[in-house]
Amino acid sequence: MRESSNKSSSPITNKLFQSIPNSSQISKRKYSTSIDERNFLTVYEYQINNNYIIWDYHTGLVHLTGLWKAIGNRKADIVKLIDSSPNLINVVKRVRGGFLKIQGTWIPFNIAKQLARRFCYDIRFQLIPLFG
Repeated sequence: MRESSNKSSSPITNKLFQSIPNSSQISKRKYSTSIDERNFLTVYEYQINNNYIIWDYHTGLVHLTGLWKAIGNRKADIVKLIDSSPNLINVVKRVRGGFLKIQGTWIPFNIAKQLARRFCYDIRFQLIPLFG
């Protein structure tokens, strides 16, 4: 007869899983902007490290600025990232003016997911609501 093993998770793993935002921490919002033909964005958002992770569930755009700042980078360094990734130039949308929280660089979901694999390892569990 085989004994079943009851492995307990490490304290580090438990802490990481506890950092996954739950549904009560994710808000649904609507922001006015000229970036969209509807003149508003319909988004889900939540905070990581005092920065908002925002994605527009209608267009599929993800707020790259929030991801970038959530891992401790400066907003100004996004220009370097975009310049070093020529495939981004034609798909980037920039919001200037209007509500401060949505200002910055927006990119399509699939590209945001690829970039997050490269530079968001430290917050990977916190990004599960966004990328799965």
